[in-house]
Amino acid sequence: MRRIVLVIFLTTCFQLNAQVDSAKQMADTIMPTAVKKNFKYYFGHIPMKAVHRSTKFDLQIDTRNSFVKDFPINVYGANIGIIMRERFRLGGGYYWINQNFNDKLLGINNSTGKVIITPKGIPVPVSTLDRWAAEGRIPAGSYVAAAQQLDLWFASVGFMYTFYASRLVEFAIPIEIGYGNFSEKLYDISGNDFSALTTSLKPQSTNGSFVPGQIGFDILIKPHRWIYFEGSIGYRQTLIQKYTTQYRATSFDSQFNGEYYNIGIKIQLGTIVKEWKAHRKKNSVEKLPIK
Repeated sequence: MRRIVLVIFLTTCFQLNAQVDSAKQMADTIMPTAVKKNFKYYFGHIPMKAVHRSTKFDLQIDTRNSFVKDFPINVYGANIGIIMRERFRLGGGYYWINQNFNDKLLGINNSTGKVIITPKGIPVPVSTLDRWAAEGRIPAGSYVAAAQQLDLWFASVGFMYTFYASRLVEFAIPIEIGYGNFSEKLYDISGNDFSALTTSLKPQSTNGSFVPGQIGFDILIKPHRWIYFEGSIGYRQTLIQKYTTQYRATSFDSQFNGEYYNIGIKIQLGTIVKEWKAHRKKNSVEKLPIK
């Protein structure tokens, strides 16, 4: 059972939405004459039949924060898609990780040259090995501390369905599946290139491919027609993985599986541009000489 530290910090995620057609914003689809702006007005669900048919272009600079084995990791990327009728989003993205885990050292067995793991295949941290050595459970000096470098990329396709939409909030379920490659390397923190190992087998790079999938929950808060606030949380799972090298530095699936979250800002660029053009047109008409 992994211990998750719920620390929320802002990672600005600019999402630029450009209006493709001339359909009005969803908040303006219902044309009330004299509506009382109460709780129902702001939070009442807007039915699909009240939404105009529209298509929007959507570009997201996407940073996803996660916790893997109790330490933070960042997944960077970009996602492009289309939003149809304010309810359905189809898109594709590209993501990557380039991270050195100096704060989570692994132990290399002196006699085998491989990472010391648990019966479940999870790497044992050096801090745990140090404690075991102090308690006499393992011989002192039977392992060498190593840092891990993870380089990863994957492309994905996704679908998001907004199942609840009001003038102020929206709730949606995003689903993604992708394909990518990864490379793991281990470094001797002493700088001796694992010369202290008694075996001729030295830690080598581990390379392979994988198929990640994830599902989550997304919330959108719309305090102003120009700026929205968005947050999401979900779980990421490695569905398929294949190794192209004989040496396995660590168990990759245990590294990448885990919860993720992000908090960001959506700038309604399409709305801003549309209103700016309307404002310019209005001013130009007002400045025309009266005949």
